[in-house]
Amino acid sequence: MPDQHVEAEVLSGKEIRSLESSLEALWEKARRVSEALVQMKEKNGDLQKKVEDLEAVEQRLMRELADKDREVEHLRQDALRAQSNGSNIFTKEEKEALKARIKDLITKISSHL
Repeated sequence: MPDQHVEAEVLSGKEIRSLESSLEALWEKARRVSEALVQMKEKNGDLQKKVEDLEAVEQRLMRELADKDREVEHLRQDALRAQSNGSNIFTKEEKEALKARIKDLITKISSHL
């Protein structure tokens, strides 16, 4: 095998400074990307927490809604039972007061027309 001569490439001072400058710029970009990644991970964690909180609130509200639906249905059944038994929901006095209120409202509406 013939002797192989390894030629070392010699860089000038200007080329070294240019290379150092390029490496510094690359390092700065990598640092900024790393900082952005950390910020995004923190923001993602915050958003995940917010989603969990909102899901918990949604579940609570859905339970409350189901309870209210059951209550309304129970009251509806009670009203239907009361009506079918011949009893009235309103007393005579309440009916008269309601009729008077309706007449008053009709009068006010008519006066505005």
